[in-house]
This record gives sequence, C-alpha cells and structure tokens, in this order.
Amino acid sequence: MKTGKLTNEQLQELVLNRLPKISPSTLVGASIGADCAWLNLGDKILVSSSDPITAGGKQSGTLAIHVSCNDIASCGIRPSGILFVIIAPPSATEEDITSIVDQASREASKLGVDIVGGHTEVNDTVKDFVVITTAFGIIDKSHPVPIGKAQPGDKLILTKTCGIEGSYIASMEHKDKLVGKVDDSLIEEAASYNQLISVVLEGEIAGGIINNDFRKDERGFYYSAVNLMHDVTEGGVYGASYEMAHFSGIGITIDESMIPVSDATSMICEVLGLDPYRLISSGSLLMATSEADRVLRKLNEKGIRASVIGEFTEGGFKLKTKGGDVIDLDPPVADEIYKL
Repeated sequence: MKTGKLTNEQLQELVLNRLPKISPSTLVGASIGADCAWLNLGDKILVSSSDPITAGGKQSGTLAIHVSCNDIASCGIRPSGILFVIIAPPSATEEDITSIVDQASREASKLGVDIVGGHTEVNDTVKDFVVITTAFGIIDKSHPVPIGKAQPGDKLILTKTCGIEGSYIASMEHKDKLVGKVDDSLIEEAASYNQLISVVLEGEIAGGIINNDFRKDERGFYYSAVNLMHDVTEGGVYGASYEMAHFSGIGITIDESMIPVSDATSMICEVLGLDPYRLISSGSLLMATSEADRVLRKLNEKGIRASVIGEFTEGGFKLKTKGGDVIDLDPPVADEIYKL
C-alpha cells in the first residue's frame, strides 16, 4: 500500500464499514471528513480527536500537541486536556525523548491544555518517532456549535497561508537540501512557523459567533456563524477542502489564485519539488460560512489573516487555476511531505 493516509474509498471500505453501530450517547461518530467525536454527557458535551505525527522527526513534540488541539478548535471549542503517546525507535537517545516531551509541555502550557496521561515506549517496529495525541474539550449545551456541514452557497475561508507545517518540517528536518538554494532569511522564516501552527484562537473566535438569525437545532443548541471548520493537515488545502465538501454531500469550487502562499513556502516547495496546495498545513483553518464578511471582520480584529478562497456548490469538485481554466479537483492523496 502507498505511504500516507488511506484514500476515502479505502477508509470507507477497510475501516468505517467495519465499525460497530454507535450508541445514542454518541452525537457524532467516525466518518470521512469528521475529525472529532461528540459525546452527550447530559448537560455537557465532550468533544475529542486523535492524530499521529509520523513525519515530524525530532520536532514531533511541538507538532503533536497542536494537531489534535486544532481538531477541537475546528469545532469552535477550546481544548482543555490531552493524552500523549510516544513510540520511539531503538536509535533514539534519552535526550531525544526528553526533547520531545519538553516541546509538548511547552506548547501545551502556551495553550493552557493539561497533558493528563499517555504512554511512552521504544519499539523496533518504527524507524522514526511516532507521536500520537488525543485532545478533548468539554462545553455546556448553551455553547454555539457549527451546523456540522457546509451548505451550497457558503464561502470557503482560509486562515493564514497554506503549507505552514510542511514548510516548518522541511526547514528543520531537511535544511541540508535547502541551504544554498533558498535564501537563508526564508529558511529562518519557515523555521519560525511553529509559532503559527495553532488554530485554537481563530477556531474559538469563529465558533463563538452566533449566527445572525439565532437559529437553534432540535437539541436546543445555538448555531454559530460558521457551518463547518476543518484544519488543514495531510493532503493540504486541496485535500481538506475536498473532504469538507465530501463530508457535507455537496460540491466545491476553489480559486487557486486566491490561496495565499508565503514566499518562504513558495521557494521551499519549488526547490524540493512539492505542491504547496497539497502540503500539510497545520496552522491553517478552513471555514464554511454564509456570513463571510462578518467572520472575516471578527478574525481581522484579532490580527488573524483570512481569505475567501472558494465557494461550496450543489455538486462537483472543481478547481479554477491561476490561468482561468476550471478543472476537476482530485481527491486527497498521500501528502507532499512524504516525498522527502
């Protein structure tokens, strides 16, 4: 099998179709495009998500905290706790392990998230660090929540720029391939992108905006102004956008010319032969909303860059290229980072 995430078809056939039926206490369970599970705790809701870091190398501690916390933030919820698992290769040193733990502790402290447990072991079945985290957040039922699916006509908003995490990994783990080919200042800029990897702030801001008509669902939840959010992980902006539309049962058209790419990411991708639009990008958050101007204004007030990059449609997965051609948007494939 190919390296990277399973295709949507493989995920459905090999995994999802074989899972047991969920109980009534699970409000949202496993499905394509659904990163978080929602469980009914009576007067509160528990939202949780798990993610692995498999290509982060010795930067895995920094990345592992953010990828799972970002999933919780994509529900418009601030994460409160996290479980942390390290599987280290036999070649690892004690200093490597403490470095990863120190990274995770630092990032969790910044977010105000408690590391409440986990597991650590050395195992010869892995050749590099595998770090897995499970984050969770708890909300009252009065907290506004996304509808959970994008609607035709919704605008697609992207925060920050694309390829953030991939650029960071490349600058830290593959610097030898960049020196002399990419300006030192751009390599240094990408190496600072660990400061951009969290989307907790923008997720909390957007998720907390109650929709203009104060709609409620059958459970009494107020809906937020964003109908669906998704952080950009493996598969990049194109992959995450496709997943949002697929999960919602509708279509999407993305305008490539509207997707912001930093100079550092652009040059790193050019030298390494990577597609920035399909490069892992924790730090970027996608939002589907019918109130784009309002959401953009709230984000901009907090200093968060955000851009409309597309629109959800009744059907079809389309990409408008920089040249103006409209072509099919392919489903997610193995992330570009694995080429390294």
